[in-house]
Amino acid sequence: MTHKIITELIASNAFELYGQPKWTFGKNTCNTYEVFAEQVHLSGEATIPAWILLELIARDEELTLIWSKWFLQAAIVSATELSTKTNSHVTLSVNLLPQYAGLDDFVPQVLEVLEKTGFSPKKLQFELSEVQHLNQRGIENLNRLHDEYGVGLYLSNFGKGHANIHLLADVHFDGIELDRAFAAQVPHDDQMVRLICAIQNMADTLSLKVCAKGIETPDQFDFFDQLKVFKGQGFLIGRPMPMDALLEYINAYAVHAD
Repeated sequence: MTHKIITELIASNAFELYGQPKWTFGKNTCNTYEVFAEQVHLSGEATIPAWILLELIARDEELTLIWSKWFLQAAIVSATELSTKTNSHVTLSVNLLPQYAGLDDFVPQVLEVLEKTGFSPKKLQFELSEVQHLNQRGIENLNRLHDEYGVGLYLSNFGKGHANIHLLADVHFDGIELDRAFAAQVPHDDQMVRLICAIQNMADTLSLKVCAKGIETPDQFDFFDQLKVFKGQGFLIGRPMPMDALLEYINAYAVHAD
């Protein structure tokens, strides 16, 4: 698919957003969800999975910037609409491509969307994607949003791609997210169990929260629950779902506002 066609699809809002809940262990609640572009609507009634185009977008710097600006605004607008329909404290988690975070005007762009929508920066968190390198300006931008405005920061898919331990020394992350490959091998793989326990100990030492992705079985859920991991995400907890279905999920499991 050509660069021009992808750009036109972004401009025409052809990407449909879904949300996937994140479960808080120990409290048995869901007050955070991650937003996804789940599918792309083509001409007529045809659709394709969004990941097909997102892989192309992540390899093209110009498309990365066009897509990321659209996605950020669409995600916050949908979260604002969701918040008006539920009496709950809900946090929006947005996957962030590092090349976008490294723009000179990235911080003003984020603040502009927040101001226009009235969405609180303290209810926004970025999951820094592992598919691209984060430059020095990106580090400064993320730390400013975190330190000055209270935007949450998580290192996504820790242990994969560019999501390496060195970033923990530079970026003021609130937590790390384990790649789904970790969950796939517990609790039956002793070596993986020891590795995850070591990562949890490291996170505790650095005052970082841990979110385990890819939880698909009760045994996996129980393992991370007993380890006292902060949050979990996966098909057992909830698949990516349209916003109307997510609203019902949040109303059922979120901590409601006073």
